[in-house]
Amino acid sequence: MPFGPQGLYRAIPRLVWQSAPQVERVLALAPPGARIVDLGAGGRQITPDTVCVDFLRLASTDVIGDVTRLPFRDASADLVYATGLLEHVVDERAVLAEMARILKPGGIAHVEVPFLEQYHDDPIDVRRMTVPGLALALEAQGFEVVAKGPHIGPTVTLLNTWARWWAFVFDGPSLPARAASMGAFVLCSVVAWPFKFLDVFLIRKRQAHTLAMGVYCTARKKSG
Repeated sequence: MPFGPQGLYRAIPRLVWQSAPQVERVLALAPPGARIVDLGAGGRQITPDTVCVDFLRLASTDVIGDVTRLPFRDASADLVYATGLLEHVVDERAVLAEMARILKPGGIAHVEVPFLEQYHDDPIDVRRMTVPGLALALEAQGFEVVAKGPHIGPTVTLLNTWARWWAFVFDGPSLPARAASMGAFVLCSVVAWPFKFLDVFLIRKRQAHTLAMGVYCTARKKSG
């Protein structure tokens, strides 16, 4: 992010917005009493009983650990989420393999990854994936794709890139340059904010995934 106190970002209009959110849709696929695991939960809690896994101790973290070596039994989960996670791990195949291992036959895996999102380390940022690429990665681990597509649309890609480009133009090592960078980012965010809602319509277009900021794939573990 451009220069500025972290708390200040809460007051800036957010350009990143999911015009086709998927988490609640996938939750409806889980059976009653399902065991749900959220990998890289980042402080959220999808349901009160969701097991939240992260590498940091956050408010809702239940398990602190390595997402490539999960401390769960084989076939012990009904639904596993991994949203905004695969770009931040060294080996995404190991994560998907662990999801397949802990899911029951017929269990659901839901994965969201960036496609045209800007660099954002947490603590690293090492990959981007297309919709077909994400689907193939899940199929390679024995999953059958149920649904796939963009969840953060092309207008957000454009607006966020534009705001960050202007912040980059003014950025520099000096305090005035960093302040100018922050000012440019804030101004662009305020001006561009209303236009992000165009994605309500544009994300439905057949080629929306080719310019999307974020994409998803929901897949079911094959029985047997």
